[in-house]
Amino acid sequence: MSGKRIVVIGASRLGCDFALAARSAGHEVTLVDEHPQELKSMSFDAPYFYGSGLPASLSDETAVFDNVLSSNEALLECVENDVDVKIGVVAWGAFHNAPNSQHIGVPKVGIVSREGNELLEYDQLVLATGSRDFVPSFQGWELPGVLGAKAGLKLLQSYQCFNATRCLVLGTTAVAVEFAKAARDFGIDVAGFVEPTASFQAEAQMFEWVSSGGIPIFYESVVLEAKGTDKIGSAVIIAADGSGSLAEIACDSICVAIGVLPNVELQAAMGCEMRFDDTIPAWVPKVNGDRETSISHVYWLSSFDPTDEQTAKALAAIENGPTGTNAALAQSHGRQADYINLWVTKLHEMGGADVVLCQCETVTRGEFLNLQPPRYLKAGLKVIHDPVTGGEDGPKINQDLAKRMTRVGMGHCQGKRCRDEAAFLLSQRFGVPLRDIRPGSYRFPIRPIDMSLIAAEDDDYHTREKWPHWMHEEVVPVDVAGTE
Repeated sequence: MSGKRIVVIGASRLGCDFALAARSAGHEVTLVDEHPQELKSMSFDAPYFYGSGLPASLSDETAVFDNVLSSNEALLECVENDVDVKIGVVAWGAFHNAPNSQHIGVPKVGIVSREGNELLEYDQLVLATGSRDFVPSFQGWELPGVLGAKAGLKLLQSYQCFNATRCLVLGTTAVAVEFAKAARDFGIDVAGFVEPTASFQAEAQMFEWVSSGGIPIFYESVVLEAKGTDKIGSAVIIAADGSGSLAEIACDSICVAIGVLPNVELQAAMGCEMRFDDTIPAWVPKVNGDRETSISHVYWLSSFDPTDEQTAKALAAIENGPTGTNAALAQSHGRQADYINLWVTKLHEMGGADVVLCQCETVTRGEFLNLQPPRYLKAGLKVIHDPVTGGEDGPKINQDLAKRMTRVGMGHCQGKRCRDEAAFLLSQRFGVPLRDIRPGSYRFPIRPIDMSLIAAEDDDYHTREKWPHWMHEEVVPVDVAGTE
Protein backbone atom coordinates (compact mmCIF):
# COMPACT_ATOMS: atom_id res chain seq x y z
CA MET A 1 0.00 0.00 0.00
CA SER A 2 1.42 3.38 -1.03
CA GLY A 3 0.63 6.92 0.00
CA LYS A 4 1.33 6.81 3.73
CA ARG A 5 2.50 9.94 5.54
CA ILE A 6 5.94 9.08 6.85
CA VAL A 7 8.00 11.35 9.09
CA VAL A 8 11.72 10.57 9.42
CA ILE A 9 13.62 12.19 12.30
CA GLY A 10 17.34 12.54 11.60
CA ALA A 11 19.23 13.13 8.36
CA SER A 12 21.83 10.49 9.17
CA ARG A 13 22.87 8.09 6.43
CA LEU A 14 20.19 5.65 7.57
CA GLY A 15 17.59 8.41 7.79
CA CYS A 16 18.30 9.71 4.31
CA ASP A 17 18.46 6.20 2.81
CA PHE A 18 15.08 5.36 4.30
CA ALA A 19 13.54 8.66 3.19
CA LEU A 20 14.68 8.04 -0.40
CA ALA A 21 13.42 4.46 -0.38
CA ALA A 22 10.06 5.45 1.06
CA ARG A 23 9.64 8.29 -1.44
CA SER A 24 10.53 5.93 -4.28
CA ALA A 25 7.79 3.60 -3.03
CA GLY A 26 5.24 6.38 -3.42
CA HIS A 27 4.90 7.59 0.14
CA GLU A 28 4.63 11.19 1.30
CA VAL A 29 7.88 11.66 3.22
CA THR A 30 9.00 14.45 5.54
CA LEU A 31 12.62 14.41 6.72
CA VAL A 32 13.42 16.51 9.82
CA ASP A 33 16.92 17.37 11.06
CA GLU A 34 17.98 19.89 13.70
CA HIS A 35 21.11 21.01 11.83
CA PRO A 36 22.09 23.71 11.09
CA GLN A 37 21.60 24.77 14.68
CA GLU A 38 21.52 28.27 16.05
CA LEU A 39 24.57 29.24 18.07
CA LYS A 40 22.50 29.60 21.25
CA SER A 41 21.10 26.07 20.79
CA MET A 42 24.56 24.59 20.33
CA SER A 43 25.67 26.21 23.60
CA PHE A 44 23.37 23.77 25.44
CA ASP A 45 25.53 20.87 24.18
CA ALA A 46 22.71 19.14 22.33
CA PRO A 47 22.85 16.82 20.55
CA TYR A 48 26.64 16.84 20.79
CA PHE A 49 29.09 18.08 23.41
CA TYR A 50 30.34 21.26 21.73
CA GLY A 51 31.73 22.81 24.90
CA SER A 52 31.98 26.51 25.52
CA GLY A 53 34.50 27.37 22.79
CA LEU A 54 32.16 27.64 19.81
CA PRO A 55 33.48 29.71 16.87
CA ALA A 56 31.96 33.15 16.36
CA SER A 57 31.59 32.36 12.64
CA LEU A 58 28.59 30.20 13.56
CA SER A 59 26.64 33.46 13.89
CA ASP A 60 26.63 33.80 10.10
CA GLU A 61 23.39 31.87 9.52
CA THR A 62 23.50 32.08 5.72
CA ALA A 63 27.02 30.64 5.47
CA VAL A 64 26.25 27.97 8.07
CA PHE A 65 23.09 26.92 6.21
CA ASP A 66 24.97 26.60 2.92
CA ASN A 67 27.84 24.67 4.51
CA VAL A 68 25.63 22.16 6.31
CA LEU A 69 23.39 21.52 3.31
CA SER A 70 26.23 21.20 0.80
CA SER A 71 28.21 18.82 3.03
CA ASN A 72 25.43 16.19 3.13
CA GLU A 73 25.14 14.59 -0.30
CA ALA A 74 22.42 12.19 0.83
CA LEU A 75 20.34 15.11 2.09
CA LEU A 76 20.73 16.93 -1.22
CA GLU A 77 19.58 13.76 -2.98
CA CYS A 78 16.49 13.77 -0.79
CA VAL A 79 15.73 17.35 -1.84
CA GLU A 80 16.15 16.41 -5.51
CA ASN A 81 13.76 13.48 -5.12
CA ASP A 82 10.85 15.49 -3.68
CA VAL A 83 11.32 14.54 -0.05
CA ASP A 84 9.94 17.35 2.13
CA VAL A 85 13.21 18.24 3.85
CA LYS A 86 13.02 20.41 6.96
CA ILE A 87 16.48 21.35 8.26
CA GLY A 88 17.32 23.59 11.17
CA VAL A 89 14.14 22.19 12.74
CA VAL A 90 13.94 20.51 16.15
CA ALA A 91 11.65 17.55 16.81
CA TRP A 92 10.86 18.36 20.43
CA GLY A 93 8.11 15.80 21.11
CA ALA A 94 5.97 13.01 19.68
CA PHE A 95 2.44 12.22 20.78
CA HIS A 96 0.03 9.29 20.37
CA ASN A 97 -2.98 7.89 22.18
CA ALA A 98 -1.94 6.11 25.36
CA PRO A 99 -3.55 5.27 28.73
CA ASN A 100 -2.83 8.75 30.05
CA SER A 101 -3.52 10.63 26.81
CA GLN A 102 -6.65 9.52 24.99
CA HIS A 103 -7.33 12.76 23.15
CA ILE A 104 -4.38 12.85 20.72
CA GLY A 105 -6.20 11.30 17.79
CA VAL A 106 -3.88 11.01 14.79
CA PRO A 107 -0.27 10.60 16.05
CA LYS A 108 1.79 13.77 15.79
CA VAL A 109 5.36 15.03 15.98
CA GLY A 110 6.00 18.47 17.42
CA ILE A 111 8.62 20.40 15.48
CA VAL A 112 9.89 23.90 16.04
CA SER A 113 12.01 26.23 13.93
CA ARG A 114 13.06 29.85 14.20
CA GLU A 115 9.65 30.80 12.82
CA GLY A 116 7.42 28.80 15.15
CA ASN A 117 5.85 25.47 16.03
CA GLU A 118 4.09 22.85 13.92
CA LEU A 119 2.44 19.51 14.65
CA LEU A 120 3.08 16.99 11.87
CA GLU A 121 0.54 14.18 11.62
CA TYR A 122 1.98 10.85 10.55
CA ASP A 123 1.02 7.29 9.65
CA GLN A 124 4.53 5.98 10.31
CA LEU A 125 7.33 7.55 12.34
CA VAL A 126 10.95 6.54 11.69
CA LEU A 127 13.53 7.55 14.29
CA ALA A 128 17.05 7.71 12.86
CA THR A 129 18.35 9.92 15.64
CA GLY A 130 22.00 8.86 15.52
CA SER A 131 24.49 8.97 18.36
CA ARG A 132 25.99 11.47 20.79
CA ASP A 133 29.21 12.05 22.70
CA PHE A 134 30.16 10.44 25.98
CA VAL A 135 32.31 13.00 27.81
CA PRO A 136 33.40 12.18 31.40
CA SER A 137 34.56 14.88 33.79
CA PHE A 138 38.11 15.91 34.60
CA GLN A 139 39.68 18.99 36.11
CA GLY A 140 39.20 21.89 33.70
CA TRP A 141 36.73 20.18 31.38
CA GLU A 142 34.48 23.24 31.56
CA LEU A 143 37.15 25.40 29.83
CA PRO A 144 36.54 26.57 26.25
CA GLY A 145 38.17 24.07 23.92
CA VAL A 146 36.98 20.80 25.47
CA LEU A 147 34.54 19.05 23.14
CA GLY A 148 33.34 15.62 22.05
CA ALA A 149 34.37 13.78 18.91
CA LYS A 150 30.88 13.88 17.37
CA ALA A 151 30.73 17.63 17.96
CA GLY A 152 34.22 18.06 16.52
CA LEU A 153 33.40 16.09 13.39
CA LYS A 154 30.18 18.04 12.90
CA LEU A 155 32.01 21.36 13.23
CA LEU A 156 34.77 20.30 10.85
CA GLN A 157 32.78 18.46 8.20
CA SER A 158 29.37 20.16 8.20
CA TYR A 159 29.74 23.62 9.71
CA GLN A 160 33.30 23.87 8.35
CA CYS A 161 34.63 25.89 11.24
CA PHE A 162 36.79 24.98 14.22
CA ASN A 163 38.16 27.31 16.86
CA ALA A 164 41.54 25.68 17.57
CA THR A 165 45.00 25.11 16.10
CA ARG A 166 46.39 22.22 18.18
CA CYS A 167 44.22 19.47 19.64
CA LEU A 168 44.88 16.60 22.07
CA VAL A 169 42.65 13.54 21.56
CA LEU A 170 41.46 11.35 24.45
CA GLY A 171 41.04 7.74 23.37
CA THR A 172 42.25 5.68 20.42
CA THR A 173 38.83 4.54 19.20
CA ALA A 174 37.70 4.61 15.59
CA VAL A 175 35.89 7.91 16.14
CA ALA A 176 39.09 9.33 17.67
CA VAL A 177 41.06 8.57 14.51
CA GLU A 178 38.22 9.80 12.31
CA PHE A 179 38.31 13.10 14.16
CA ALA A 180 42.10 13.33 13.90
CA LYS A 181 41.95 12.81 10.13
CA ALA A 182 39.30 15.51 9.74
CA ALA A 183 41.29 17.88 11.97
CA ARG A 184 44.46 17.43 9.94
CA ASP A 185 42.56 17.95 6.70
CA PHE A 186 41.34 21.23 8.21
CA GLY A 187 44.92 22.29 9.03
CA ILE A 188 44.79 21.53 12.75
CA ASP A 189 47.80 19.97 14.44
CA VAL A 190 47.06 16.82 16.46
CA ALA A 191 49.15 16.90 19.63
CA GLY A 192 48.67 13.20 20.34
CA PHE A 193 46.36 10.48 21.60
CA VAL A 194 45.90 9.62 25.29
CA GLU A 195 45.17 5.93 25.92
CA PRO A 196 44.66 4.29 29.35
CA THR A 197 45.51 0.79 28.12
CA ALA A 198 48.66 -0.62 26.53
CA SER A 199 47.04 -1.16 23.13
CA PHE A 200 45.51 0.89 20.32
CA GLN A 201 41.72 0.44 20.26
CA ALA A 202 40.92 1.11 16.60
CA GLU A 203 41.69 -1.27 13.76
CA ALA A 204 45.20 -1.84 12.38
CA GLN A 205 44.69 0.36 9.32
CA MET A 206 43.87 3.33 11.52
CA PHE A 207 46.89 2.63 13.72
CA GLU A 208 49.09 2.66 10.61
CA TRP A 209 47.72 6.08 9.63
CA VAL A 210 48.53 7.46 13.09
CA SER A 211 52.03 5.96 13.06
CA SER A 212 52.82 7.15 9.53
CA GLY A 213 51.68 10.64 10.49
CA GLY A 214 54.10 10.79 13.41
CA ILE A 215 51.35 11.48 15.95
CA PRO A 216 52.46 10.47 19.47
CA ILE A 217 50.40 7.98 21.49
CA PHE A 218 50.59 8.22 25.27
CA TYR A 219 49.80 4.70 26.40
CA GLU A 220 48.72 3.73 29.92
CA SER A 221 47.87 7.31 30.75
CA VAL A 222 44.85 9.57 31.30
CA VAL A 223 44.29 13.31 31.39
CA LEU A 224 44.64 14.83 34.85
CA GLU A 225 43.87 18.46 34.12
CA ALA A 226 43.19 20.96 31.38
CA LYS A 227 45.08 24.15 32.24
CA GLY A 228 44.10 27.65 31.28
CA THR A 229 42.07 30.71 32.30
CA ASP A 230 39.75 31.89 29.55
CA LYS A 231 40.78 28.98 27.27
CA ILE A 232 42.91 25.85 27.30
CA GLY A 233 46.67 26.41 27.18
CA SER A 234 47.89 22.90 27.98
CA ALA A 235 46.86 19.49 29.29
CA VAL A 236 48.55 17.48 32.03
CA ILE A 237 48.52 13.72 31.53
CA ILE A 238 49.32 11.23 34.25
CA ALA A 239 50.18 7.54 34.40
CA ALA A 240 47.02 5.45 34.69
CA ASP A 241 48.49 3.55 37.62
CA GLY A 242 48.91 6.80 39.57
CA SER A 243 52.69 6.67 39.59
CA GLY A 244 53.06 10.32 38.62
CA SER A 245 52.79 12.99 35.96
CA LEU A 246 53.94 12.00 32.49
CA ALA A 247 53.87 15.25 30.56
CA GLU A 248 52.29 18.65 30.09
CA ILE A 249 51.24 19.00 26.49
CA ALA A 250 50.68 22.34 24.83
CA CYS A 251 47.27 22.45 23.14
CA ASP A 252 44.32 24.79 22.77
CA SER A 253 41.63 22.11 22.55
CA ILE A 254 40.90 18.62 23.85
CA CYS A 255 38.70 16.22 21.89
CA VAL A 256 37.10 13.51 24.04
CA ALA A 257 36.71 10.47 21.78
CA ILE A 258 36.18 7.72 24.34
CA GLY A 259 32.87 6.50 22.96
CA VAL A 260 29.49 7.39 21.51
CA LEU A 261 26.04 6.46 22.77
CA PRO A 262 22.68 6.31 20.95
CA ASN A 263 20.34 9.30 20.99
CA VAL A 264 17.19 7.96 22.63
CA GLU A 265 15.58 10.98 24.29
CA LEU A 266 12.63 11.07 21.90
CA GLN A 267 12.07 7.31 22.02
CA ALA A 268 12.16 7.21 25.82
CA ALA A 269 10.01 10.30 26.35
CA MET A 270 7.26 9.10 24.01
CA GLY A 271 7.05 5.80 25.88
CA CYS A 272 8.90 3.22 23.79
CA GLU A 273 9.77 0.12 25.81
CA MET A 274 13.50 0.19 26.51
CA ARG A 275 16.13 -2.45 27.21
CA PHE A 276 19.68 -2.19 28.49
CA ASP A 277 22.50 -3.21 26.17
CA ASP A 278 25.54 -4.19 28.23
CA THR A 279 28.02 -3.77 25.38
CA ILE A 280 27.28 -0.17 24.42
CA PRO A 281 26.41 0.53 27.39
CA ALA A 282 23.06 2.27 27.11
CA TRP A 283 19.31 1.92 27.19
CA VAL A 284 17.91 1.43 23.68
CA PRO A 285 14.41 0.84 22.31
CA LYS A 286 13.20 -2.72 22.02
CA VAL A 287 12.50 -3.48 18.36
CA ASN A 288 11.29 -6.51 16.44
CA GLY A 289 12.76 -7.87 13.23
CA ASP A 290 11.06 -5.13 11.25
CA ARG A 291 12.72 -2.43 13.38
CA GLU A 292 9.34 -1.52 14.93
CA THR A 293 9.34 -0.39 18.55
CA SER A 294 6.77 -1.26 21.20
CA ILE A 295 4.68 1.68 19.93
CA SER A 296 2.80 0.72 16.83
CA HIS A 297 4.03 2.36 13.60
CA VAL A 298 7.13 3.82 15.27
CA TYR A 299 10.48 2.48 14.01
CA TRP A 300 14.09 2.86 15.14
CA LEU A 301 17.04 2.79 12.73
CA SER A 302 20.49 2.92 14.31
CA SER A 303 24.15 2.38 13.46
CA PHE A 304 24.38 0.46 16.74
CA ASP A 305 22.74 -2.41 14.85
CA PRO A 306 25.14 -3.93 12.28
CA THR A 307 22.31 -5.15 10.03
CA ASP A 308 22.81 -3.74 6.55
CA GLU A 309 19.16 -4.33 5.64
CA GLN A 310 17.59 -2.07 8.27
CA THR A 311 16.09 0.30 5.71
CA ALA A 312 14.65 -2.52 3.61
CA LYS A 313 13.18 -4.29 6.66
CA ALA A 314 11.53 -1.17 8.04
CA LEU A 315 10.19 -0.16 4.63
CA ALA A 316 8.87 -3.66 3.99
CA ALA A 317 7.06 -3.59 7.34
CA ILE A 318 5.49 -0.24 6.46
CA GLU A 319 4.45 -1.52 3.03
CA ASN A 320 3.28 -4.98 4.00
CA GLY A 321 2.71 -4.94 7.75
CA PRO A 322 4.94 -6.42 10.45
CA THR A 323 6.18 -9.99 10.15
CA GLY A 324 5.96 -10.56 13.88
CA THR A 325 9.57 -11.71 14.23
CA ASN A 326 11.56 -10.70 17.27
CA ALA A 327 15.17 -10.85 16.19
CA ALA A 328 17.60 -9.88 18.94
CA LEU A 329 19.84 -6.91 18.26
CA ALA A 330 23.50 -7.78 17.73
CA GLN A 331 25.79 -4.87 18.49
CA SER A 332 28.77 -3.81 16.39
CA HIS A 333 30.49 -1.70 19.02
CA GLY A 334 32.04 -4.61 20.92
CA ARG A 335 32.62 -4.13 24.60
CA GLN A 336 32.62 -0.35 24.53
CA ALA A 337 31.19 -0.57 28.04
CA ASP A 338 34.45 -1.92 29.44
CA TYR A 339 36.47 0.85 27.80
CA ILE A 340 34.20 3.63 29.07
CA ASN A 341 34.16 2.08 32.53
CA LEU A 342 37.98 2.05 32.58
CA TRP A 343 38.15 5.73 31.65
CA VAL A 344 35.64 6.73 34.32
CA THR A 345 37.44 4.64 36.93
CA LYS A 346 40.86 6.08 36.15
CA LEU A 347 39.68 9.68 35.87
CA HIS A 348 37.96 9.36 39.25
CA GLU A 349 40.98 7.74 40.87
CA MET A 350 43.38 10.37 39.52
CA GLY A 351 41.18 13.46 39.81
CA GLY A 352 39.38 12.71 43.06
CA ALA A 353 35.98 13.64 44.43
CA ASP A 354 36.32 17.43 44.08
CA VAL A 355 36.08 17.52 40.28
CA VAL A 356 32.85 19.10 39.02
CA LEU A 357 30.54 16.43 37.59
CA CYS A 358 27.55 18.62 36.68
CA GLN A 359 28.58 21.89 35.06
CA CYS A 360 25.07 23.36 35.03
CA GLU A 361 24.57 23.04 38.81
CA THR A 362 28.28 23.01 39.81
CA VAL A 363 28.02 19.70 41.67
CA THR A 364 31.18 17.69 42.34
CA ARG A 365 31.54 13.94 42.09
CA GLY A 366 31.78 13.65 45.86
CA GLU A 367 28.68 15.78 46.48
CA PHE A 368 26.73 13.66 44.03
CA LEU A 369 27.78 10.30 45.45
CA ASN A 370 27.05 11.50 48.99
CA LEU A 371 23.63 12.79 47.88
CA GLN A 372 24.43 16.25 49.19
CA PRO A 373 21.70 18.87 48.67
CA PRO A 374 22.47 21.82 46.37
CA ARG A 375 24.95 24.31 47.83
CA TYR A 376 22.58 27.26 47.55
CA LEU A 377 20.32 25.64 50.15
CA LYS A 378 23.20 25.98 52.65
CA ALA A 379 22.09 22.81 54.39
CA GLY A 380 23.60 19.40 54.98
CA LEU A 381 22.11 15.99 55.59
CA LYS A 382 21.18 15.08 59.14
CA VAL A 383 21.23 11.42 58.19
CA ILE A 384 23.58 9.92 55.59
CA HIS A 385 21.63 8.44 52.69
CA ASP A 386 22.45 6.19 49.79
CA PRO A 387 20.32 5.61 46.67
CA VAL A 388 20.26 1.82 46.81
CA THR A 389 16.94 0.04 47.25
CA GLY A 390 16.52 -3.69 47.75
CA GLY A 391 14.18 -6.43 46.74
CA GLU A 392 13.97 -10.05 45.70
CA ASP A 393 15.81 -9.24 42.48
CA GLY A 394 18.76 -7.66 44.29
CA PRO A 395 19.90 -4.06 44.84
CA LYS A 396 18.74 -1.36 42.45
CA ILE A 397 19.13 2.38 42.01
CA ASN A 398 16.71 4.90 40.55
CA GLN A 399 18.80 7.68 39.01
CA ASP A 400 15.87 10.10 39.26
CA LEU A 401 16.13 9.90 43.07
CA ALA A 402 19.78 10.94 43.00
CA LYS A 403 18.93 13.64 40.47
CA ARG A 404 16.26 15.17 42.67
CA MET A 405 18.46 15.05 45.73
CA THR A 406 21.50 16.66 44.11
CA ARG A 407 20.18 18.31 40.89
CA VAL A 408 22.76 16.42 38.81
CA GLY A 409 20.99 16.14 35.46
CA MET A 410 18.43 18.91 36.10
CA GLY A 411 20.36 21.79 34.55
CA HIS A 412 19.82 23.63 31.28
CA CYS A 413 21.64 20.94 29.26
CA GLN A 414 18.95 18.47 30.46
CA GLY A 415 21.59 16.05 31.74
CA LYS A 416 23.29 15.52 28.40
CA ARG A 417 26.73 16.25 29.86
CA CYS A 418 26.54 14.31 33.11
CA ARG A 419 23.78 11.68 33.20
CA ASP A 420 25.86 8.84 31.73
CA GLU A 421 28.93 9.38 33.87
CA ALA A 422 26.65 9.76 36.90
CA ALA A 423 25.26 6.27 36.26
CA PHE A 424 28.78 4.84 36.03
CA LEU A 425 29.80 6.52 39.28
CA LEU A 426 26.73 5.15 41.07
CA SER A 427 27.49 1.67 39.75
CA GLN A 428 31.13 1.80 40.85
CA ARG A 429 30.44 3.32 44.25
CA PHE A 430 27.54 1.09 45.30
CA GLY A 431 28.31 -2.09 43.36
CA VAL A 432 25.02 -2.07 41.44
CA PRO A 433 25.23 -3.20 37.78
CA LEU A 434 24.39 -0.52 35.23
CA ARG A 435 21.41 -2.49 33.99
CA ASP A 436 19.94 -2.28 37.51
CA ILE A 437 20.23 1.51 37.59
CA ARG A 438 16.99 2.94 36.27
CA PRO A 439 17.99 5.90 34.10
CA GLY A 440 16.85 9.44 34.72
CA SER A 441 13.62 10.21 32.92
CA TYR A 442 13.27 12.23 29.74
CA ARG A 443 10.46 14.72 29.27
CA PHE A 444 9.19 16.92 26.48
CA PRO A 445 10.53 19.17 25.16
CA ILE A 446 13.66 17.06 24.67
CA ARG A 447 15.66 20.07 23.51
CA PRO A 448 16.06 23.45 25.24
CA ILE A 449 13.74 25.62 23.15
CA ASP A 450 11.98 28.93 23.52
CA MET A 451 8.67 27.98 25.15
CA SER A 452 6.92 30.89 23.48
CA LEU A 453 7.43 29.08 20.15
CA ILE A 454 5.34 26.08 21.23
CA ALA A 455 2.77 27.82 23.42
CA ALA A 456 -0.78 28.17 22.13
CA GLU A 457 -1.76 31.68 21.08
CA ASP A 458 -4.79 31.49 23.36
CA ASP A 459 -6.48 28.96 25.65
CA ASP A 460 -9.54 27.24 24.26
CA TYR A 461 -12.93 27.74 25.86
CA HIS A 462 -12.77 24.72 28.19
CA THR A 463 -9.31 25.57 29.48
CA ARG A 464 -10.17 29.21 30.07
CA GLU A 465 -13.66 28.87 31.56
CA LYS A 466 -13.92 25.40 33.03
CA TRP A 467 -10.56 24.48 34.54
CA PRO A 468 -11.58 25.26 38.18
CA HIS A 469 -14.35 22.67 37.90
CA TRP A 470 -12.54 19.76 36.22
CA MET A 471 -12.08 17.95 39.52
CA HIS A 472 -15.75 18.27 40.49
CA GLU A 473 -18.00 18.01 37.48
CA GLU A 474 -18.21 16.62 34.00
CA VAL A 475 -17.59 19.29 31.40
CA VAL A 476 -20.35 19.32 28.75
CA PRO A 477 -19.04 20.43 25.35
CA VAL A 478 -20.37 23.84 24.40
CA ASP A 479 -19.47 26.31 21.72
CA VAL A 480 -17.87 29.64 22.49
CA ALA A 481 -21.29 31.32 22.57
CA GLY A 482 -22.29 28.99 25.38
CA THR A 483 -25.02 27.09 23.48
CA GLU A 484 -25.32 23.47 24.61
